Amino acid sequence: MQWTKSLLNFFYPNRCPACEALIGAHELLCDACGDALLLEQDGYCHYCGKTICRCSKFPHAYDRAVVCSAYEGGAVPAVIALKRSSNTNFAVYAAQLLARRLEQGALYYHKIDCVMPIPMHRSKQRQRGYNQAALIGKEIARLMDVPYREDVLCKGRSKVEQHQLSAEERARNVDSFSIRECSLDGMHILLCDDVLTTGSTMHRCAGLLKERGASFVVAAAAATSVPKNQKKQKDNPNEEDTT
Repeated sequence: MQWTKSLLNFFYPNRCPACEALIGAHELLCDACGDALLLEQDGYCHYCGKTICRCSKFPHAYDRAVVCSAYEGGAVPAVIALKRSSNTNFAVYAAQLLARRLEQGALYYHKIDCVMPIPMHRSKQRQRGYNQAALIGKEIARLMDVPYREDVLCKGRSKVEQHQLSAEERARNVDSFSIRECSLDGMHILLCDDVLTTGSTMHRCAGLLKERGASFVVAAAAATSVPKNQKKQKDNPNEEDTT
């Protein structure tokens, strides 16, 4: 297996998804980007998953949130590469970190009974070749040795992609998600996605899971978006925030 991967790496060199630097065949990111992309545990709200708590402004049916990176800097090209099927390293990197955070905070996040991804419409999945949320979810389930399920949540066709919409429009554009008839009574579910933007998609899907009896839902995301005013403050630390 290792010689096969080395041979493939000779013809298709492994690159860091954040900066595109050449890396070893078994590496996921370069050392610099691995350190830079890590969002510390106290760098986000463990309830809504945002770098600035939005619990009072946006409802969320999920009970806790765990994230890997802030969607800025090197995380942006890493996520884009994941979405465009050009490099899936970030999915594995994020899954490994998320699994560690869940296991280390077991009392806080509770025991996970199964892992589910935010679903993708089948036509889009055929076009892309995979669902990036599923890549993250499968790896977390494998690392934590818990069941993985894609037979519960469904995604219908939507005329407009979520990333093209404003926060208010995103909240209204989640009706394309549905759930099959099933019983999830008392289950603790980990719901995975690549980016947590407004939380509208996670909120909708967590609500559907609870309608089927789930008692606890954790939202897990490879990256969480950063509010514009927070980005502005980082770029201009001496500038007064008037928003």
